[in-house]
Amino acid sequence: MAGITDVVENNKQDAAAQPKAAKPKTTRKPKAAAPSAVEAASPAAKAAPKPPAPKAPAKPRAAAKPRARPDAAKTVEAAPAVVVAPEATPKARTPRKAAPKVVVETAPAPAPEPEVPAPEASARPPITIWAISDGRAGIEAQAVGLAEAVARQVPAKVVVKRVGWSGRTGRLPWWANWLPRRWLTPESEIHAPWPDLWIAAGRATLPLSIRARRWSGGKTYVVQIQDPRVPANMFDLVIPPKHDRLSGDNVLAITGSPHRVTAARLDSEYEKFKDQIDALPHPRVAVLLGGKSKAFDLSVERAAQMAHQIQLPLEQEGGSLLMTFSRRTPEPARALLTARLRHLPGIIWDGEGANPYFAFLAAADYIMVSEDSTNMATEAASTGKPVFILKMDGQSLKFRLFHQELERQGAARPYGGAFHGWTYEPVDETGRAAAEVVARMDGRGKPTPR
Repeated sequence: MAGITDVVENNKQDAAAQPKAAKPKTTRKPKAAAPSAVEAASPAAKAAPKPPAPKAPAKPRAAAKPRARPDAAKTVEAAPAVVVAPEATPKARTPRKAAPKVVVETAPAPAPEPEVPAPEASARPPITIWAISDGRAGIEAQAVGLAEAVARQVPAKVVVKRVGWSGRTGRLPWWANWLPRRWLTPESEIHAPWPDLWIAAGRATLPLSIRARRWSGGKTYVVQIQDPRVPANMFDLVIPPKHDRLSGDNVLAITGSPHRVTAARLDSEYEKFKDQIDALPHPRVAVLLGGKSKAFDLSVERAAQMAHQIQLPLEQEGGSLLMTFSRRTPEPARALLTARLRHLPGIIWDGEGANPYFAFLAAADYIMVSEDSTNMATEAASTGKPVFILKMDGQSLKFRLFHQELERQGAARPYGGAFHGWTYEPVDETGRAAAEVVARMDGRGKPTPR
């Protein structure tokens, strides 16, 4: 679905009516002063007051009333921001196959107009943003989420690009891939005209991101998400998670990762599942489970303990369960959790049909997230709802630092076997990163303040 960027045009016409006052006839030598001209400082100029007639034998003629022509009314047209999902979603089992580009257009709402006319100014032209990844859902969501957040702040057209490599070229380190565009699949469409803003995520995009500034002749501002494991000065800006402990002049570390969760999207997704969710009793508990990764795993034994920790408080409080699995969730663990918890009121998504993930976030009173997923924990923390972290098999210093950061912000706590509520300011690191990108783009070429 595509939206249209409208340009806000303010046409201002200044008009001031200059009245002509007739001199009164009198036998006295002093003459009555004519009224001064009234300057238009509001949509309609005020008429000059009628001067008092002097007392004289001869009856003076009253001064003529000035006529004022009102200022032309301002015209403001603006389109609401539109977020469009990709036209063609890649199949889950073939993430590296490139798909057609997707375009989304959006424009921010105009600021309130001042009452006093200001000098005429032209509207900011829309910029073009490429959101680039290899098409894997978690990686693409980061690039598209940041691009959409930028487009909520400035007029922009977002184009989603999915990079595909022929053969094993995409697995080569960036320094060994000398001519990267030669090995791209045609569907990748990485060629001129180049965008104003390049936002890329994932290892597959590195050979392209490193060369994007040179290809565009310096026109394109290049942002790389996550720690690229290469010198940060190869890009205009690097946005890694804080737990990667990367720093530098062109590094903006954030809590977790950029994402596409907004209040509007949650409301929209909830409407799709409203009939299934509305009748469920409170408290509603969303359980978002990951699975096997480099640092973590979900064994059958751990899955059984997890099922017990979820079942008891839900039965005691009479609540309902909203559970979804990741593609990384081992099948034995998935089967055990489903068998142990399917008697509870609620929904356990089996991967068939529409994905209720965002509807679960919208409907939940509490959110439980397995500790192996940065993306799901960051998205959960953006809702402002209590987030509990579920223990997995394995451990990781980076993830421990990440969860400690969420705890410092008041968003998450380790799960201890019982539900309890608290409040905190929703974590909006995506919006903060977008504002920084816009500020740095606008500041290019300007002298650094001393």
